[in-house]
Amino acid sequence: MMNLKLEHTFFIGGLLLLSLGINMMTTITSFGLSPYDSLFIALYQNFGLSIGSWMFIINLIFTLIVLCMNRKRITIGTIVTMVLISVFVDMIGSVTVIMDGIRALPKYITLICGNVSVGAGIGIYVSSQLGTAPQEAFVLTISEKTKWSFQKTEISLACLFLTASFMLNGPIYFGTIILSFTTGWLIQTFIQVGTKALQSCRTQEAH
Repeated sequence: MMNLKLEHTFFIGGLLLLSLGINMMTTITSFGLSPYDSLFIALYQNFGLSIGSWMFIINLIFTLIVLCMNRKRITIGTIVTMVLISVFVDMIGSVTVIMDGIRALPKYITLICGNVSVGAGIGIYVSSQLGTAPQEAFVLTISEKTKWSFQKTEISLACLFLTASFMLNGPIYFGTIILSFTTGWLIQTFIQVGTKALQSCRTQEAH
């Protein structure tokens, strides 16, 4: 029961950190847009449909690919993760004190803190192994199949999205390049940190 509660704490805490980071990044769209958001906007500008619709389509493609390659990665936890991220992003974004505080920060500070928050959030909630969003499930699956590290796979995917956005004349900024090559490393690092922390707690409980 203690392990279960700890894993749920990691899962919820990671999603909250991720949602905070997403909200931070939305305040500096002219400075540090992620490669994924850049492509979503490019698709919207070139082909219509809403940005949310393109996010759903891309996530659906990720889900279908993972189902074909390793269906065990797509669980009820995947659906819960998608729903909770949406709820938490809206919840944090509606808190005026938090958003006003974020907007008061210098843009480069927001970029750094937002990137760390996103990377840490994904790494921590993935380490709980209770559920992964379609994008992370895709990266984990490709990483397993290719024997690449999570970091290398995440950076490769980010570069693919960045290239596609560039070809579609999407919004690419200074921060976009930084995010392309650092977020994957942060996620990899925090997956290791979270996994070791959970293993340490299990070992202590066993003794």
